[in-house]
Amino acid sequence: MKIEFISHNPENSSLILIFAGWSTAPSLYEDVRMTGWDVAVIYDYDNLNLDFSFLDKYSTIWVFAWSLGVRIAAITLPSNKITAAYAINGTLNPVDNEEGIPVAIYNGTAENLDARNLKKFRRRMAPDADTFRRVFDTDFCEDEIVSLKKQLYLIGLLDVPNTELPWRRAYIGTDDKIFPPANMERCWNKIGVEIVKLPNAHYIPLLSIVKSVIPDYDTIAKRFHDAHNTYNDNARAQRMIVNTLAGLLSTLNIPTGAKILEIGPGTGLFTDKYAKVLKPAEVHFVDIAPLRPMNVADKEIYFCEDAEKWMRECVDKYDCILSSSTIQWFANIPEFLYNCSKSLRLGGVVVLSSFLPGNLGELDALRPSPIHYHTETEYREWLEKYFTDIEIHTEKILMEFSSPRELLMHLKHTGVAGSAPSPHVSPAALRSIHTITYHPIYITATRRE
Repeated sequence: MKIEFISHNPENSSLILIFAGWSTAPSLYEDVRMTGWDVAVIYDYDNLNLDFSFLDKYSTIWVFAWSLGVRIAAITLPSNKITAAYAINGTLNPVDNEEGIPVAIYNGTAENLDARNLKKFRRRMAPDADTFRRVFDTDFCEDEIVSLKKQLYLIGLLDVPNTELPWRRAYIGTDDKIFPPANMERCWNKIGVEIVKLPNAHYIPLLSIVKSVIPDYDTIAKRFHDAHNTYNDNARAQRMIVNTLAGLLSTLNIPTGAKILEIGPGTGLFTDKYAKVLKPAEVHFVDIAPLRPMNVADKEIYFCEDAEKWMRECVDKYDCILSSSTIQWFANIPEFLYNCSKSLRLGGVVVLSSFLPGNLGELDALRPSPIHYHTETEYREWLEKYFTDIEIHTEKILMEFSSPRELLMHLKHTGVAGSAPSPHVSPAALRSIHTITYHPIYITATRRE
């Protein structure tokens, strides 16, 4: 195996790690770039020897594996270092009549591989002749073809890997002519991984997948900034959530005049609520969008930054860390909770709300949610490492709308359209949707001594 960095910044602590499809080079993935993320491509499966110590630099690693790269990722990566993994048109068992490429077809491809057949194979990867000419119509020398044949034989002999990588989602192209879609579906259903079907061929431009699941904080910041003046009047569900979260404060041992950190205060809905209860002396606010003055404490400090990155570098100590309806956007929630524990004084508490699977689920029929919502069990397991006196509550908030336009305006005016359909979806496409369901989770916990 070889590795090539598409983009690299010594200050970045997050990595997009791509496992290339067989016979593809890093140049195919050159457009995959995200602010704050390094991007590296692993390719050339002539052997499976690679020093993965370069992963130690990163606190957050998201894997995107395409085609036969799925098998290679699963069998070579140290699972304890990976934050999330996504499979694109591939399976854990790629040479199999039920869960991969049928054995006779796979072996026949390997045995008969030459320049002509390789070109035919790559044509079947592409959705059309134009894409083939632009992307896959490459001439390979004899040595390269010998190497590619060796790779096929090597992959075919590998044991079925375990499923320890944190596979979040498997994308299946319904027009895939390399992996039978039914076989891919059978594989991922077997281990309970979420499946997203796309009307694509075997080749799906990877950037479209990456941008659909990794939060683009510049876009999110703009969306919430644009909704600043309309948020409070339209955030009916969010107002209910902050009321519930604020109601939990009286059950906690938070001193009057506390030093507080609030993550993602936005327009201050939650800020106004907790300030009346806690009467803090000092509050630090961190948000990706510029904030108005809150005027709830004698001393207030504002940070317009990515809260995940800011928390990694935080040196202050707080009595309480608060956040309402924000952390669902984070790329590495376990790391954030760990950093919260480091930033709390002994006996300090976190008070958080986020969302569970099924949140805004009615909209998934139009477009899968870009957010991977974690389960209550996952939150509890993460919290138990660093906190005690953990209390978790959940609920469902059903909102009804009189028209598709009213629903779209709610999403736009509250800035949550990142969880919604594409902005190009017309009201007519929403005609059958009259309700949406918010599924919040409420968390309180005390730092372990």
